[in-house]
Amino acid sequence: MVEQRPLTVLVNRVRQQSDAIVTRTLARLRSEVPDYLHSSGDDDDTVRVNTVNYLDEMLEWIDRGVEPVDINFDSAIRRRAGRGLTLSSLLHAYRLGAATIWDELADLAAAGEIDKAALIKATPTIFAWMNVNSLRAQAVFHELEIRDARRNEQVRAALLDTVLFNESSTGAPFWDAVATLGLPRSGELTVIAAAPTAPVIEQSPHDIEALISAHPAVQGSWFRLASHSQLGIVALRPNRTEVLDGVAENICADVPILIGLSGPFTTIADCSKARAQAQVAMSACGDARPTARYNRDVLPVLLASSPDAAEAVVTATLGPILQLPSERARPLIETVHRWLRLGQSVSATAEAMHCHRNTVNYRLRRFAELTGRPLTDTIWLAQVALALEALGARS
Repeated sequence: MVEQRPLTVLVNRVRQQSDAIVTRTLARLRSEVPDYLHSSGDDDDTVRVNTVNYLDEMLEWIDRGVEPVDINFDSAIRRRAGRGLTLSSLLHAYRLGAATIWDELADLAAAGEIDKAALIKATPTIFAWMNVNSLRAQAVFHELEIRDARRNEQVRAALLDTVLFNESSTGAPFWDAVATLGLPRSGELTVIAAAPTAPVIEQSPHDIEALISAHPAVQGSWFRLASHSQLGIVALRPNRTEVLDGVAENICADVPILIGLSGPFTTIADCSKARAQAQVAMSACGDARPTARYNRDVLPVLLASSPDAAEAVVTATLGPILQLPSERARPLIETVHRWLRLGQSVSATAEAMHCHRNTVNYRLRRFAELTGRPLTDTIWLAQVALALEALGARS
């Protein structure tokens, strides 16, 4: 007759006492971790069966080193978490259950019913089993947290879409979304549209909402994050509307992102109109102007709102210049642009461009000759300024 291993003898003896051990374990759990039993919605028989299975799983591991693989374990945790069981209560139950089982084994060893040396050898395995199950439980709860966060984000995004893209008259769905999101019905409001300067591939987009809401002038913010853009509603404290421009500029200085701001508005019912403004303002942004406000940067916003018209202005105004080789066209365009920016001062332009006044005058005359219109014509000059702005936005 083959003599059984001491651990196998221990396991078999514990199995004979399984019902009694489970009864005492459940009594202790019921007394010290009431959430573990009463929040689950299961009856006592179901909980007892689960506890018997967990004990049997532990004994298999002690005897043969078989790690837990019961797929019902994860589903049971998901069910209990859905009914209110917290991770801390579950982990406390595991610790208490493992300690109770060990105490029962210690009593059997003291009574000489199992080998003490075998119990000592099995002790690390008992608590390792508890740790393995704790890690499994934490993984399931983490998975549930991610799922719930995604679900909540999807609900929040859908509600924000209802507010931001409400093209018709505001009805019950609109006001329900406003109430659910906790949006103010009135106040100092602005819509923000943001997008990275280059596609974000390997990392998550920057959390613009967190950066904006950190400013003390911001009363609240509600952002919708998409794969390539962010749209948000920002409520500012009274008389702090102008602060948002500086906040956006500071963000763009630190983060590779373009930010468009709507004009300020005071009633949430105007949110869809403001959203359209913010998106047009963002399309007016570029490397030289990473942030734009709809009611401030009027010229670039006007051009961005009609790209076909902007292209037509460039062609009709600067066409003869742009037909020149780049090395000849660039100095003419840069000189006229700088001259306009500096109040049509030849001296200031020459100083800024590090060239002689005669060079500036020559380039201005040459520009007028090629375009066929004098720069003294104020109507034409306005068109030239518009074309140069559109050209700068295009490049």
